[in-house]
Order: sequence, then structure tokens, then C-alpha cells
Amino acid sequence: MKAPPTAPPSLIVPEDPVVFARDFFGFQVNMYQADLLRDRAKRITVCWSRQAGKTTCIALRAIWYACLYPKTLTLIVAPTLRQSMIMCDRIQDFLGSLSKEKLEALVEKMQRTSIRFKNGSRIIALPNSPQLLRGYSANQVICDESAFFKDDKLVFYNVLYPMLSTTDGTLIASSTPWSKDSVFYKMYTAPEFSKHVTTCEDVVKSGLCKQSFIDEMRGQLPFERFQREFMAEFVEDIDAWLTQSLIVSCIDAQLVPIDFREQPVGEFYVGIDFGKEQDFSVVFVFNKQKSILRTVHVHRFPLHSEYASVIGYVKSLQDRWRVIRSVYADITGVGNYIVEDMVRSGIRGVIGVTFSVQSKEEMANILREKMRTGEVKIPYVPANKVSDVDLTAELNIERSVLLKTGHIGFSHPEGSHDDVFWACALGCYAAVQSPMVLSGIGVAVIKKKASNGED
Repeated sequence: MKAPPTAPPSLIVPEDPVVFARDFFGFQVNMYQADLLRDRAKRITVCWSRQAGKTTCIALRAIWYACLYPKTLTLIVAPTLRQSMIMCDRIQDFLGSLSKEKLEALVEKMQRTSIRFKNGSRIIALPNSPQLLRGYSANQVICDESAFFKDDKLVFYNVLYPMLSTTDGTLIASSTPWSKDSVFYKMYTAPEFSKHVTTCEDVVKSGLCKQSFIDEMRGQLPFERFQREFMAEFVEDIDAWLTQSLIVSCIDAQLVPIDFREQPVGEFYVGIDFGKEQDFSVVFVFNKQKSILRTVHVHRFPLHSEYASVIGYVKSLQDRWRVIRSVYADITGVGNYIVEDMVRSGIRGVIGVTFSVQSKEEMANILREKMRTGEVKIPYVPANKVSDVDLTAELNIERSVLLKTGHIGFSHPEGSHDDVFWACALGCYAAVQSPMVLSGIGVAVIKKKASNGED
């Protein structure tokens, strides 16, 4: 970083960001947060456990940098605009907590995705889009959830690095660990990068969360996911049916989920995985445009939800969204009566699917092939941010093994749930295989042999 110029006489900004956080916002940082705030390296990676206060810490650093160094530009880049706006919102929350005198002395204008300071500095939030990022000359780039950047080689090597070379600027790349086949992992392991790693043990010691919460998460989450999200470890997914890199390749930065209450235009296909006591019921909706399937709606019901609630939800969805061509529902262990109930409720285009080794293999193969060809698009919607479903993690949950019969068997780690995965597979199957049902009721029940692995 270059030496700071003379501060404006109306307000003295401390050169120490830890002092800045304390004096301006009354925020007492812990040890690992102080280390990140004070890091003057030009290349920084951040891999912290959930609940570690990463967003808060980086937001404070962005404000301090903009206030101390006039006429600088800080870009906040994330897999989607919604994700980058979460960081921008945190920055604006801090600024909004200032006294009127300090706010007026520091800030000229605040908008949802941009902040302009009185000293000429700016902070701008953008999605991971090469087209939108080109043209900027940034002094500092903060990349949030970098491991989930689609086309990450293009974004980092062809766009971000060149823009920083013109300003001798700083790159801060933070993320939950994900695929090792990523630029973030290369930066994380590169000796020229300053590395900040914080585990849940550090978080508990800092007092930001209790050990009981960590123990609860350890018991609820699959081992691999807990290691990634709370121990900040990169965990290989050797047996995963949908690999981490494949899932990331399907992320569409411009794709925004559609709310249940909206009335969108388009052609939609629905997959339903019914569950009740042990598993969740999940409704998964694709919008189909030519051969492209865009994930536009995912809803997971609480455990013990009645089937009638799920049916009512889908019926309301079809009434609002109009052109839902077909609804493929898992009737394994439920029976044909669930299809009859759906038909009686007025849901059109219902197809019942009995899960077996063969039918699951067919659906899973279709989903993976559509993803490989780039015909399935998913939004980046992490749980604990704007949804209760972490879509990337849920799609990565399913494991596969080659059976003696030559078929592929599917399973998921103990303590985890694969209902989102199979609802997605059913929705994809509906879009690819179902008959066109424009009016009235189309009902078919797909039955295949028992799921014992035999032909």
C-alpha cells in the first residue's frame, strides 16, 4: 500500500485499521480479525469458518481503505450480484451507525451497489461477470466466495489481475473451501499469497459462538461439509456424482430465483421429492428455454410436513405460474394415491415416478449430462445468507458406486439428506422426458423393478 496522504482537517482517519474500527464504530476486533485488517500484503487469501465474522471484518477494511486513501476504487466481486450486495449492505450498516457529523464528513452518496466518499474514493459491488468487470481500474478488489466463481481463470487472469497491475493494487480473495480445481485453491496454496485460516475452534475461543453450536453443527452436517464450512479444509469429493467443479461450471451470475408470489412468464417443469418423518419434501422448478434449464425455484418443507401441504403449494404455484408443463413426483413408499390426490386438487401434467436402481440411474445420468453440456443453470444461493438451501452443497451430496449388476447405486452420507438432489433430477427428467401437456390432466405412473440392484 502507498503511504496515506494528509487526512482532511475535518476528520482524522487512523492509519491502523484496528484503531479505526474501535474509534469510529466502537468495534473491538479479535486476534485473527486484527491480523487480517493489518495485513499490508498485495495478495491475500481468507478461509474462515462460518460465524467467524469474515463479512464484518472485510467490510471494515473496505471502509478504512476508502477513507484513508482518497480517489481509490474498491470493487466487491461475488458469484452473483445478490452475494456482493450482502457485503455492500454490511458496509452501509456500519456507515449508517456513524454520527451525523462523521457520516457527512466521510460519505457523499450511498446507493444499493455503490458508495461515494467525500475524498473521491468509491466502493462498488458487482457480480462475477467479465463483461461487467472490464473497464474498471481498481486499487483494491475483494472477491467473496471466490471458489464459486464460474470461469474463474478468465475472471482472475484476464480481467482482475490486469486491472490491478495498472494501480499496483490489492487482491483479497475469500471463500469457503470448495473444489481444488479452482483459481482460489491455487492462490490459497501459492507462496506469494498471505494466507488467513480460521477454524471453528478459533471462533469459539474468540467468543463469537458457543461450543454447543459447533457440536450441534457437527452432528447435523455431513462430515465433508462440516470440514469445509467449520474447519476451513478442502475436502475431495471423489465419489460425488456431481463434482464440485461441475456444479460451479453451472452457476449463472445473472440467474435470480423466482419468489413463490411472483407471476413469471415462461415454461416450467417441477420435480417433487416427497418426505415426511426422516426426509424433507422438496419442490424444484426449472424454467426451460429451448434446451437450457434454469433453476428458478427451490422450496424445502420442514420435517413432518403433511403431503397435503406440499400438494397445496404446487397447486398454488401452478395457478400463479400458469405454464407448468408437467410435475414429476417421487411416489416411492407413498403409492399411487398421491398422484390421484394431486390430480383431484387440479394439478395438471402429473407423472408419478417409483424410484429403483434403474430409474435413479437414468435420471441421475440425464441430469449430469445436461450439466456437462452447459444446459443446466443454477443460481449461487448459499444457505445462511438468503435461503435455507445451500444449493451447491446439496447437489454435491449424492455418492455413487458401481454395483455387481453393472448398474450404479446411489447413496448419501449418514446424517445428510439427498432430497434436493432427487427433486432436481426429477425436474430435469420432467423437462427432458415428459409429454407436452397443454391442458387437462396427463397422468402416468412410471414403475420399475425393486431397488435391490437386480435386473
